[in-house]
Amino acid sequence: MSDDSTFSAAVADHVRKHPEVSSIEDVITFRLRRLVAIGEKAGQQWSERMFDLKLNEWRLLALIVAHAPARASDMADLLFMDKSQMSRVIKALESKDFIKNANDPKDGRANALKPTGKGKKTYASVMVEVMRSNERVLAPLSLEEVQAFDAMLEKLTQHTRALLDARIAQET
Repeated sequence: MSDDSTFSAAVADHVRKHPEVSSIEDVITFRLRRLVAIGEKAGQQWSERMFDLKLNEWRLLALIVAHAPARASDMADLLFMDKSQMSRVIKALESKDFIKNANDPKDGRANALKPTGKGKKTYASVMVEVMRSNERVLAPLSLEEVQAFDAMLEKLTQHTRALLDARIAQET
């Protein structure tokens, strides 16, 4: 049996809804990852040039604005970052005076992150550019296609998160 027929047989055993796959480049999750990588490459360039922010710094700042006061561990979970990576990003944002550590109002023994005035102002400026960028990305789609894609993306994200949580629970 050739490698191609072995691949085809293995794929046929598992494929039910997925479109035809002839290589990794046809796999939906690979295609989604490529879309994200393209966006990250473009985003990294303008976020550093325009705002002196790396993408992970921007993402954390945006989440802190949305969730303040925010525990670092909760933000790390949302961003899928480990503690050391999160610590580096927090230090970078603190050194730029975008965030500050404060007592967590829910637990006085714990710390929480809050945006500074400068952080909130920067967030607002960056968010304008993020929305412009997203509009450019979505330009080839109709409003109905964008709404359907958004709903499907949310559904897939929730399902995939549930699969990951179940796998983690089995390992512990």
